Amino acid sequence: MGFINVYSRATGEKHRVPKHFMDHPTLKKPFRLTPKQRATDDAAAESATPATDVATATSATPTTETPAAGAKE
Repeated sequence: MGFINVYSRATGEKHRVPKHFMDHPTLKKPFRLTPKQRATDDAAAESATPATDVATATSATPTTETPAAGAKE
């Protein structure tokens, strides 16, 4: 848990609040992030690696399928 700097929407005064306040819809309502804090959050979001689909390597040798019992070829 840490503290972050925010501004009060009503008065414009600077405050330090627990970081989890900004994750809660009711607790964050009277506050807005400082420009420095917004830049820090944006930089952290950009540095996060997005999830990607992982392609699995296929075998170099082809497989031969055998017909099911009773199947006619």
